[in-house]
Amino acid sequence: MSNSDETKPNQLSGVPAPKRRSVWTPKQKLVRALWGTLGRCVWVTIPSARASILRLFGGRVGVRCQLARDVDIVVPWNITLGDDVIIEDRVILYSLGPIVIGDGCVIDCKAHLCAGTHDMTDPMFPLIKPPITLGQGCFVGFDAYIGPEVVLGDQTIVHARSSVYRSTEPGSEWRGNPAKRVEPNEQGSGEDAA
Repeated sequence: MSNSDETKPNQLSGVPAPKRRSVWTPKQKLVRALWGTLGRCVWVTIPSARASILRLFGGRVGVRCQLARDVDIVVPWNITLGDDVIIEDRVILYSLGPIVIGDGCVIDCKAHLCAGTHDMTDPMFPLIKPPITLGQGCFVGFDAYIGPEVVLGDQTIVHARSSVYRSTEPGSEWRGNPAKRVEPNEQGSGEDAA
């Protein structure tokens, strides 16, 4: 859309569309471009340098973390990983806002942690960047989704393909979309067997 299009009246209401601006500074745009090019090349070709390259771009990474080749990290300086974190293939860390992952967490293949959304009530549709926090020892299953502002309590288990939109209690298990707490008498019910 060109700049002249931004001020044209909306055909339905006759009111000019609001002028939007980027939430990213020129420096942040440059760092994101470098992360997506140079950083990505190093990430893919030198596996032993993944934690170091993430730190170089402002991320905080503990010791003994394992990061798969095709993890998608959108904004590296918004990532904090504790010790012994494992992030598997094709995980998306949509880190527009801060994502904090505690010690010993495992994020399984294709999981998506989404720390960004828009204010749908504002005609400017502004980007908001609420955080996500995973406590220690959490497990996020295959193709699971963790939404903005969610805090997973320590030792939380999110089952495969579940979508969590609210914070969880420590030691709890969650399944479904939207995810519901798995009660202790349901754990061995065999629903997940295929």
